[in-house]
Amino acid sequence: MGRDTRRSRIVVLVLLVVAFILITVDYRSSDSSSGARGMLRGAFGGVEDAVSTVTRPIGRTVSSLTHPNRYRQRADALAAENAQLRRQVADDAEVRRQAAALVSLRLLADKGQYMIVPARVIAVGDVTGTDWTVTVNAGSDNGVAPDKLVINSDGLVGTVLSVTAHTSVVRLACDPASHIGARLESTRLLGAVSGGGGPDVLTFTLYDASHQMKVGDRLVTFGSLDYAAGVPIGVVAKVLDAGGGLSRSVEITTFASMGSLDMVGVIVGKPVSDPGDRVLTPLPAPPSPAPSSAAPSQAPSPAPSQAGPSGPAQISPVPALAPAATAGTG
Repeated sequence: MGRDTRRSRIVVLVLLVVAFILITVDYRSSDSSSGARGMLRGAFGGVEDAVSTVTRPIGRTVSSLTHPNRYRQRADALAAENAQLRRQVADDAEVRRQAAALVSLRLLADKGQYMIVPARVIAVGDVTGTDWTVTVNAGSDNGVAPDKLVINSDGLVGTVLSVTAHTSVVRLACDPASHIGARLESTRLLGAVSGGGGPDVLTFTLYDASHQMKVGDRLVTFGSLDYAAGVPIGVVAKVLDAGGGLSRSVEITTFASMGSLDMVGVIVGKPVSDPGDRVLTPLPAPPSPAPSSAAPSQAPSPAPSQAGPSGPAQISPVPALAPAATAGTG
């Protein structure tokens, strides 16, 4: 038995030596079918493949142990590449969003024939309730001047308070110190909107106390020497008084959301003529009345009178209603 074990060891040793010889010849020879390497491969090719199959995983394991940072560096490189691709996708989405906002702003300016300077909000001022301002990245070098109206794609944002060469401070319409002339849609009734009620809430005071306003009425700017006319402001959300004084006041919900401003436009050129209400989004048409298909199932109607010469018979009123009404008033 000892002889068999010794013989097995010798055979394994010989096979290992042959395998390493073949590997050495394989690296040094460019022709795999000629010379000594071809002869050896023909004789011990199967043995070489078997030994290589056994030793290859061992070699890889030893390589990973001797170079522990190789795979970690590869993983870090792939993670960095993935993060870069994610940033690129996010940047592309942001560019598309800004382009869409600019297109919407341009469409509103075209409706009112306003000349605007596009700008982005780069800073927010004190918004504690006593001062509502933002800073935009356009200034006097772009033609911006104080007291110009500022809009976004939804409507009025505020007015320019101060400017530098490259930036401007905008007083939002909801600022308590903001007062802008306005008028009701489809009328020439004038008033003023002022802030102080919250980020998206204004108060509109109508100068003519004889006119009543209702929820749903819309407002636009009236226009002045500095302010452009016809800019959408907001819609009446609540009537604040019953009209006992010299003016009427209502609460306005602004079209523009003051808390999420980004892309805005400073109106640096007013239209030649007042745009009126054309910048406002058209109101949806009222629903058409339902057809009177339930008439046959209603209670029996009074007997019709005789047909006259000009048309078919008409429904006569209930005779008992008129005397009862007369008696009640006497």
